[in-house]
Amino acid sequence: MSSNESLRRKESFDAIADSYDSYRSPPPPDVVAAILRVSRLRKGSTVLEIGCGTGQLSIALAEHGIALTAVELGAHLAARAKQNLARFQNIRIDTGSFEAWPLPAEKFDAVVCANAFHWLDPHLRAAKCAAALRPGGLLTILHVHHVDGGTPGFFADTQPLYVKWGLSDDPLYQMPAPDQVPAMYEELNTLPEFSSVQRLRFEIPQRHTTTSYVGWLTTDSLVNTLDAESKRGFLHDIQRLIESRYNGDVSRNYVYEIVTAERAAT
Repeated sequence: MSSNESLRRKESFDAIADSYDSYRSPPPPDVVAAILRVSRLRKGSTVLEIGCGTGQLSIALAEHGIALTAVELGAHLAARAKQNLARFQNIRIDTGSFEAWPLPAEKFDAVVCANAFHWLDPHLRAAKCAAALRPGGLLTILHVHHVDGGTPGFFADTQPLYVKWGLSDDPLYQMPAPDQVPAMYEELNTLPEFSSVQRLRFEIPQRHTTTSYVGWLTTDSLVNTLDAESKRGFLHDIQRLIESRYNGDVSRNYVYEIVTAERAAT
């Protein structure tokens, strides 16, 4: 992916903030519980969340009494997050890029990032997270991998549609097996700012109706950067596929990878 294409896809989510709020699910309860546990979070802990979207993980953190500061690139996404978190206290949501966001003087107990760390500048992200943390604080990253599994035949049936509408050039592409997905953010293993890097993985399927699956696709950056005609055609074909061959009910399989790294003592 070129840098221009990456930027275009990174910025595309804000234009579909309503769909993002409706169709992007929060992490499963087991994953949220693991994030809280490995990040050593409790009531009153101070957390910086990078790329909060419309609050998919933020709400769970706030429900546990955490003092949350979130940074969200998209103004519409941030506005939705503020609405969704309005009932909680000790919540602050800033709009802008994490890379340009001025770090406060007070350090955080944890920095958390769900499904957004890969969009950050790889030359800056880890060092700035380290600078935001107190010694012994935790950087916790959630990355979701799409893996083999789910409704038999469904993924294979979708691939010709990806080729038809210019989203792929390989009609026979296959998802990796759950035990074959590569570990993410291995640079944390060698950075002097961090120690005790740990990884947890949860393999969890997710069921979809036709509406929820097509809605989720509208929040995919690859899909939502298509031209309008191609996007309509692709989504129509996916909808027709699910209705005609799968009776409006499909599932996809995911591996939720949680990466934690402890801020080294200075």
